[in-house]
Amino acid sequence: MGSTRRKAVLVTALVAYAVLLVVGPRVLGGSAGIVILVASFVVGFAWLVLLVAPWAARGRDRSLRR
Repeated sequence: MGSTRRKAVLVTALVAYAVLLVVGPRVLGGSAGIVILVASFVVGFAWLVLLVAPWAARGRDRSLRR
C-alpha cells in the first residue's frame, strides 16, 4: 500500500471519528461512550500501523547517523 493510500485511509478514519464524536451521542444515546471508546482505539491503532510503523521500519536517514 502506497504512502498516499495509507494517508487517505487514515484521513477517512479521522473524519468518520470526528463525525461520530459530534453526532454519536444524539444517535446512539447511552451506548455512545462505549462506541466512541472503541473508535478511539481503532483510529489510534490505524495511525500506528499505517503511519508510524512504515516510518519506523525505514529507520533513520544514514546521513543523520554518527
